[in-house]
Amino acid sequence: MTAFEDLLTWRESSTTDEAIAAAVDVGARAPVAASALLAGAQRIVVTGAGSSYYLAQSVAAVARAALRRPVIAAPLSELILRPEGVLVGAAGAAREPVVIISRSGSTSEAVSVAERMRAAGHPTVAVTCRPDSPLAATADVMLVSPAGDEDAIVMTRSFASMLALLLEVVALVGGAPDLAADLARLPDHWGDASAAARIGRRLGATDWSRVVILGGGPAFGIAAEWGLKLTETSQVPTSAYEPLEFRHGPISVCEPGMLVVGLVGGPGAIEEVAVLEEAARLGATTWLIARDGDEARGTNGELSLIGGGLHPTARLPLLLHPGHALALELALTRGRDPDSPRHLGQVVILDPG
Repeated sequence: MTAFEDLLTWRESSTTDEAIAAAVDVGARAPVAASALLAGAQRIVVTGAGSSYYLAQSVAAVARAALRRPVIAAPLSELILRPEGVLVGAAGAAREPVVIISRSGSTSEAVSVAERMRAAGHPTVAVTCRPDSPLAATADVMLVSPAGDEDAIVMTRSFASMLALLLEVVALVGGAPDLAADLARLPDHWGDASAAARIGRRLGATDWSRVVILGGGPAFGIAAEWGLKLTETSQVPTSAYEPLEFRHGPISVCEPGMLVVGLVGGPGAIEEVAVLEEAARLGATTWLIARDGDEARGTNGELSLIGGGLHPTARLPLLLHPGHALALELALTRGRDPDSPRHLGQVVILDPG
């Protein structure tokens, strides 16, 4: 079996810091058209499929707070099958811009949504890692992560870098210089993510019966992406929840042999850490990923500190790498090949027939 360090997916995840730095630079110089579209919109839709949808959820949560206006995330499929449940612009009124995220820019649903939105009069912004893709050619405005593209099937640095790019654009449009400044500092904190990844590898050496990832606010999309990576690569039963929602039923799954990971940072951290402590009392193994020691006070499980001193939103792209380490190591522990996850290809192309 392939050694961990030789995994293509791991090698690409390990260059996420470089991809983030390049993406933040691009975001700081985003086309005026992109900023103008978002700055002038009364309502914004952010969409994607799979990992890109979870990315959209994180971006939408950050943008709502920064722009102080409705920003919603929806799967690409909803804009195709049930657009009336997503789009609200009345006939003759200004149409809300639609931000379409796709690593390859070739996913069938992404291209279809871009075509449909253009036909309906909605401005479109493509966020991708491939500037020559069909999506980029169809959208009104293109934002490209220049170092985010990958050969691996599952997304790693592409997710983190497109997230960083969009956070930078949101910071500029929303007038948040503190967020923009801290995004530029992300590569300086890569050591935090690398240290957490080592803990992820150690935890991945256990064949857990179940893994639960907790994340609130913008971190919920990151938690869902962790869950997808674990599901794709190792097929271990995995769920993602808002931390306090975990108490409302799902906490019944806590028992010895399962792992609960908490992604906390910023407002609500104390309350969210308390949920992790409760899971530990019920027998689960826990791993808390917080910003600093004050947020982690009282926890008795595994602990990683990422992004101390950074804006809580700015640190989000750093939270992906430890999840990749956990997922890939667990896949190897379970006898899976995470570079060739079953039933999956890099791009989803739907048969038009």
